[in-house]
Amino acid sequence: MSIIPLCSKEQKALVLSSNPSVYLGSNAKSHPLQQTRGLQPFSPNAENLITQPLFVDQSTGEIIQEKGKFCPVSTRLERFALQSAVRHLLPDSRTAKCLRICQANRSDVEVWRSSEHGTAHYAGLQTCSSVWACPVCAAKISERRRVELLQAMDKHQDQGGQVLLLTLTNPHTRTDNLDAMLKAQALAVTRLKSTKSAVNLWKSIGCIGTVRAWEVTQGDNGWHPHFHFLLFVPLGLDLQELRSRFFDVWANCCRLAGLAAPSFAHGVDLQDGTKAAQYVSKGLWGLDREMTKGHMKKASSGSRSPFDLLRSYLNDRDKQAGALFVEYAKAFKGKRQLVWSKGLKDLFSIDDKTDPEISARVEDDAYLLGSINIEQWRAVRRFNARGEILELARHGWEPVERLLSELMKSRSKNE
Repeated sequence: MSIIPLCSKEQKALVLSSNPSVYLGSNAKSHPLQQTRGLQPFSPNAENLITQPLFVDQSTGEIIQEKGKFCPVSTRLERFALQSAVRHLLPDSRTAKCLRICQANRSDVEVWRSSEHGTAHYAGLQTCSSVWACPVCAAKISERRRVELLQAMDKHQDQGGQVLLLTLTNPHTRTDNLDAMLKAQALAVTRLKSTKSAVNLWKSIGCIGTVRAWEVTQGDNGWHPHFHFLLFVPLGLDLQELRSRFFDVWANCCRLAGLAAPSFAHGVDLQDGTKAAQYVSKGLWGLDREMTKGHMKKASSGSRSPFDLLRSYLNDRDKQAGALFVEYAKAFKGKRQLVWSKGLKDLFSIDDKTDPEISARVEDDAYLLGSINIEQWRAVRRFNARGEILELARHGWEPVERLLSELMKSRSKNE
């Protein structure tokens, strides 16, 4: 079975819109659906989806149209394509139903549009709120978490403090079981806050709080789970000395947790993150993105992020990559992506919102653009057009109605 069902020959007689330029912009090349005169699964590698040749920012892995510019249409459509791939890999998961099944007591699907940003989103559908496995929910949740981190970093630096990025890892091999390694790492991190030497270290540097993120990549040497810590500390610390002290404590914590002892070269890394806000303002990859979007980005140096594995399964039909993604999703299910130390959010006046609250949130300036009845929605799902509907909605309800009409016609011809 294909990852995303292809259309039959009869369905290929469908033409999307009488005015595809509304969808892609007046200067865009024709959409592949119009070229083939049929519905096709979205391919994030299709060059005719953008007006400029593809470029990739090597520092972030983001697809851009031209140097310094991001291609948002490709990215938004890819999220729904990747989510459909998760549905095939994890058919019994909540992600398999996310933004596909109506909420209880709802008979239609609403499309809302932001007055400020012009973006559109659905209301009335079930959501999974999985920051680990769902490309659509992860994008929304991680962006809110990124903004929270940036707010905290800015306030701390305005008060004369410094933000450090501490990265901790341990040796791993291809034969290591990911779930077992995560359990041992969780125990090691607990020791990092409870052993006498660790407690003395935290007190001596005047750290007022931390934010911890768990990240994993997969490469030739197997799974590589590791931690990032943001340390909110005063200025003037000797980073070389501090790195050595953290290494001694971390190596002991690994030993107590049954993990192999890390080397000084690879086990601990400590960087000054004070200028993170400047990177963000320039659109580059800063500490806020590293902490919240690590599993979503395109990894480098031969390793693959979890969503890279999903892309390989979707685009290359790589079954091994799909199996690895399933292993990752099951191992990380239920775990918190970010852990703020007690009282830190209150210190910086940050609301404590849960992931489900964020994923269900409707923007304050959004307004109802239109509704899709249940029969129309079945056609949208059948032809994998959920992302295309939202892209058309950015230009008003009329192009959405035209697409819904064509989808219903094609569906009726094949039933």
